[in-house]
Amino acid sequence: MIKRIINPENISSFWIMGIMLIYGLLLAEYTYLLNLKTITIQNLGLISNPIFNYVQSFSFIMTLLIVIVIWLISSFLFHLFAILLGGEANFKDFQKYTGLCYILPSIGFCVVFVLFNSIVFPKEDLQEFFISNKSMILINWIISISSTLCFILPIFIIKYLYKINWLKAVGAIVIPIGSIYLLGQFFGDYVL
Repeated sequence: MIKRIINPENISSFWIMGIMLIYGLLLAEYTYLLNLKTITIQNLGLISNPIFNYVQSFSFIMTLLIVIVIWLISSFLFHLFAILLGGEANFKDFQKYTGLCYILPSIGFCVVFVLFNSIVFPKEDLQEFFISNKSMILINWIISISSTLCFILPIFIIKYLYKINWLKAVGAIVIPIGSIYLLGQFFGDYVL
């Protein structure tokens, strides 16, 4: 039997919330800087507008809250499907382990900030710049891969914490994500 490397009783809930807060702040700050740099280059004059500052502040706070809500909902859905597929574990332990998974995207965003600060945006054709600039492509890859790990690593957590086979562990992740994707596609076609 595989021994647990990290005991969930030794992990404080404050540490997990701290990790989620750091990840949310890094994501919100990246979005803020990207918007600010893009608007500054386009010279739209919005930066001096107080309404723009309120919208940016609201966006920053909402991004932070959405990160925490997505973590809580996805952890609950993965836990629910792991139980439905025959697993048995404590939700609080699972939530602590999934919170630890967000360390990797936080490190990824730290690397992204270093790369992002060295990029000089052109004054025209920003869309082509985002598609063709090697640094922007690397930034997108780092964000995508590190964020995707938050949905791949729980497969291993479910396998060993809930004591179910690999197929069921993958199903506990794929079924909720696939269902949400399909519902989004269905309602996206009819609403828009």
